Amino acid sequence: MIRRCLRRLAGAGAIAVTACLVLAIGAQAKPQTLTVCKHGCRYTTIQKAVNASGKNATISVKPGKYVETVIISGHKHDGLHIIGATKNPAKVLIEGKNAKGPGGAAQNGIEGDGVNNLVLENMKSEHFAANGFYVNHCKGYLMKNLVAAFERSYGLFAFRCVGGRMTQSVGYGNGDSAFYIGGTPFQKHPVWSTVDHDTGYENVLGYSGTNSKYVTIRNSQFYNNGAGVVPNTLVSEPDQPADTGIIRDNLIFWNNFDYYRPGSPVRTVSSGVGTDAANYPIGVGVVLFGTTNWTVKHNSIFGNFLWGVASFSDPTNTTGKALNTGNHIENNKMGTALHDTNGFDFYNDGSGKGTCFQDNGTVTMDVEGSASASDIYPTCPTTNGTGTTVGNSDQLNKLIAVVVTAKPPTKQENFWHVHTHPARPGIKPYEG
Repeated sequence: MIRRCLRRLAGAGAIAVTACLVLAIGAQAKPQTLTVCKHGCRYTTIQKAVNASGKNATISVKPGKYVETVIISGHKHDGLHIIGATKNPAKVLIEGKNAKGPGGAAQNGIEGDGVNNLVLENMKSEHFAANGFYVNHCKGYLMKNLVAAFERSYGLFAFRCVGGRMTQSVGYGNGDSAFYIGGTPFQKHPVWSTVDHDTGYENVLGYSGTNSKYVTIRNSQFYNNGAGVVPNTLVSEPDQPADTGIIRDNLIFWNNFDYYRPGSPVRTVSSGVGTDAANYPIGVGVVLFGTTNWTVKHNSIFGNFLWGVASFSDPTNTTGKALNTGNHIENNKMGTALHDTNGFDFYNDGSGKGTCFQDNGTVTMDVEGSASASDIYPTCPTTNGTGTTVGNSDQLNKLIAVVVTAKPPTKQENFWHVHTHPARPGIKPYEG
């Protein structure tokens, strides 16, 4: 087009030539649209379309089963959209069974490495050796109307990213969690990430976020998981701790899935929470594990047989950063108000400083031995707490009994307060 334009403008002024060049470059920069289908399209795999795409391209994937892993690498793909051509995500299935990746079995359904503002929409992933939809080292992403099922680790997974959104998506049967945002870099001017209008059920964890920061989890449902919502701090991942997050306006209920039972269709991806000595707790709605400045508010938390909300430090983390400090649990509807009690509404180990409880209605508190309820469950604001990762000894002993001493771990059920739940339309309790 540039050559034709120059011929037409031979002898013309520089302004006209410049205008022609601008028009030509603009035409060349028009984003691509590539179509993928099983038969009759130029691209029969999603990966082939990705290889041919550039910045801000759109790949439209027609219904079918795609037995492949899709790897998108580098900023040359910034702004790429991969969108199923139907609003029913199950119609565009990315299948992990028998899929091959670099060096062997396919690890992830779709993997974005160092790609900013990647958009993934209207697809289902299942049976991958690691994760369903995975992005890392990025600025911005959108995961929308996705389903991730029976992945070995995570359904929707964002690692070391700044900002992003997981919305209107479903995860079930995953060996760690349905949704994960972790390893978030510290930011002077934080860009927040959002998990909203999502559903996680029958996973080891509904939400997990190791060292996650600047995350809002809202307007979602987490039920029939081993534990519902679990931000956490671990030395195994970068940028400790899990710092500054909000869990609000969610339904968090019936998280009593004992995947430790023999024959469970779901198995935890690891032996526990980072050590061979401890296991994930089951029967818990929200776990604040070594978190700093997390707020839990305006949620409905009910029917969890061990604890509704549990907050505790990790004394085994020698950095001292896995500290239960500055967390606020306030203005939630707990079990009694919803006629479906938790084992105890709250468990707190008394470690750290400033974790507080307020305006949660009539509640039950797990108070062990010589512990004082007013000391362990102070109203907000407070300076209560030991200031270290070791809290009240009796409270700590209860936690150890649940996550360490209970062998095999299915014996955690001995600590449950089991009862029949009021019916909820379209949902049945699942305990494994």
